[in-house]
Amino acid sequence: MKDGEEIIIGVNATTAYIPGVNAAVLTASDSSNIFATPDALPVPVNVPGFPEAPLVVPWGESNNLPQQITDKVYQLPQMTANLWFNILASYGDGIRPVRVTYENNQAVITPYTDNPEVSRFFEENDMQNYLLEQLSDLHWFFNVFPEIIFNKENGNLRKIVEIRNKEATFSRWAKIDPASGRIPYHYYFAYWGEYQPDELERICTATPVLDFHNPVRHLRQIMEEDRDKSWENRRNRFIVPVTFPTPGRNYYQKPYWYSIIESGWYDFAIKIPAFKKALMDNQITVKYIVYLAPGYFEEIFRREKLVDEKLQTARIKKEYADIKKFLQGADKAGRSIITFQKFDPSGKPYPMISIEQVKSEKAAGGDYIEDSEEVSNIIAYAMMVQPSLVGSSPGKNKTISGTEARELFILKQAILKPFRDRILRPLYLIKAINQWPADLQFTIPNIELTTLDNSKTGSVTKASV
Repeated sequence: MKDGEEIIIGVNATTAYIPGVNAAVLTASDSSNIFATPDALPVPVNVPGFPEAPLVVPWGESNNLPQQITDKVYQLPQMTANLWFNILASYGDGIRPVRVTYENNQAVITPYTDNPEVSRFFEENDMQNYLLEQLSDLHWFFNVFPEIIFNKENGNLRKIVEIRNKEATFSRWAKIDPASGRIPYHYYFAYWGEYQPDELERICTATPVLDFHNPVRHLRQIMEEDRDKSWENRRNRFIVPVTFPTPGRNYYQKPYWYSIIESGWYDFAIKIPAFKKALMDNQITVKYIVYLAPGYFEEIFRREKLVDEKLQTARIKKEYADIKKFLQGADKAGRSIITFQKFDPSGKPYPMISIEQVKSEKAAGGDYIEDSEEVSNIIAYAMMVQPSLVGSSPGKNKTISGTEARELFILKQAILKPFRDRILRPLYLIKAINQWPADLQFTIPNIELTTLDNSKTGSVTKASV
């Protein structure tokens, strides 16, 4: 490219290529900031027919942290693949009701098929879809919100007949009641962080929440209190709080794999495909990488009071021309550019622009494979996934043998048992309330890979409790 060629500016001016100095401009990001500020303070919530609804506890600074996490993860294939793998590995062979007996001190597990009430419950509820929804939310957020629903009968005929998953992204907790020490209500609303609930179109619903530590005893107390009430005046729906606990969290858990975002590896990972695409689209070489902070030009417009679109476009071109002028010359090593800076939510200053000199000019093609491999392995490590089980890493072939893969998969399923136990918790509550037989247990059997001489399908199902 010749020095006089026009600067290539990408969509929304967030990327550019400056010919003559071979500089690629990318918009930097600091995703760790979404965790820098604690959850906002509880605020009032509008629930139709419930004028004195307890305050709602926001999830994140802007009450939309689940959506922020979702948006970020879907930009990175390594994270979506690892989450998907963990969900599928947790699913096993689905939820099964089983009978457990003991022979010679060994548990014998057989399908539970001779109880009409249990069979009808599994027949009328889509338990496998429920399992997938619960596993998805548990792996993404470490919080799940199962809802149980009673029938309209009285006395001993009153039973829990439905179980549903309430989408975690749309779920929020009410503030803990200081008198009981319990979260009293679960709020369900599809527009958290975007709109406020109203009483017409965007309606928020409130559902009573059972005690986190003693849900069966709490529900029995409520049933006794409501025993002589009509069906319309009873409390017939409840949320069973289920979490994978993390330190210091009373409301919303913080999954361990969020460290990928908080540590900065996420921001590094998403730069690689964007940079490679810019190189390949323009068939260019790069000597400098210029990182612009998020909102770089918006901050300039605000400071210089530029509101006209044409003036803003001209200002963008001038800024890139100034960067080009700065980079021109024989020796740029050690030079620094003086610009404005901002402060992150923790109060630390950060520059709005930074320039990195590439040690060797990068050409379009197979560059950054080692970087991609490194970050993929770190992401897999943080999400407790063996990379060879979800796909080969970029670069050199790092495949493993079938025996190694089988043993790693068995180990992975064993590690996932706590997740399965948490998912099954509401079913044992239903068993207690509905007074189902004592020998009834619930399990999520493993699918174990084997050799074709032992099984024509190459897999067998093994259950444990």
